[in-house]
Amino acid sequence: MANSLYSKGREAFLEGTIAGLTDTIRLSLFTNTYSPNLSTDQFYSTPLAATSATAGPITLTSVTGSAGTLSAANVVFTSVSGSTSQYLILYKDTGTTTTSPLIGLIDTATGLPVTPNGGNITVAWASGQVFTLFEGLAEDEKDWRVWQRAKELLRHWRGRGWTKPGSLWIPEPAVVVG
Repeated sequence: MANSLYSKGREAFLEGTIAGLTDTIRLSLFTNTYSPNLSTDQFYSTPLAATSATAGPITLTSVTGSAGTLSAANVVFTSVSGSTSQYLILYKDTGTTTTSPLIGLIDTATGLPVTPNGGNITVAWASGQVFTLFEGLAEDEKDWRVWQRAKELLRHWRGRGWTKPGSLWIPEPAVVVG
């Protein structure tokens, strides 16, 4: 799997039920006991049914946005113990887990999976960027060489993976056990 938005989360953005800049967006750390289904998982209660969160949830702070990019301050989970964790899960907190929509799943980051040691775990967003929604290439620009150049540019701009047109780009964060 790769860093992705949940399908139902994308729908919620389109419907206007998630406002990334004004809603309470939270981040939790989960073990691999949770088996994500990006097509059907909708609410935060789903991963909680599989396992309890290893750490969090922590509310994102200093949230800003521009040109489809959601940015926030680094997240620090304090005094974390428990099982090795594989996933970072972003969701909108409504106050009830059964109505809190899942937004994104991060399973590719420097330091993931992470084994807690009782210390802090910091999620350091690449350049403060949590994720970016971006426009895909137009039909007449889908020449192989153009796409290859786009991938090179994305890799150069701190992204370590590549994306497909019309998808989500999550700059690879770093997870640091402290």
